Amino acid sequence: MKNKHKLWYIGYIVSAILVPIILFTDFPKTADIGLLILMSIIFSISHTQLMHNRMMKNDIDYKVNVIDERNISIKEKSGNITNMITMVLLGIVTVIFISFDYFIPAIITGVIIAVQPIILIIVSNMIEKKM
Repeated sequence: MKNKHKLWYIGYIVSAILVPIILFTDFPKTADIGLLILMSIIFSISHTQLMHNRMMKNDIDYKVNVIDERNISIKEKSGNITNMITMVLLGIVTVIFISFDYFIPAIITGVIIAVQPIILIIVSNMIEKKM
């Protein structure tokens, strides 16, 4: 279990490697912005996971709140509602893209809409097997 938590430190290393790449390479400005966003995402996820693991280990109140069945139920319901809203918004964006003749973005958002239920099934099966 400890090795699983140490894996998140790789995110700090990757973020630290991306900083000199951004600063000392001659990539176009859009590539630098993309790398900066990637670095921020990797760093944020790694830091959040490490802090969560540390809090679960050291703070009893935090651990009780995370494991509490009522809080888990609230998170599940809010996640489901958010998922439905996201699907509707993606559908609206797909229609807008089609109306403006932006077919490539419409295809991309349409594929996201089509793949999302498949991902839901796969993830729910994985979680069900864990429990």
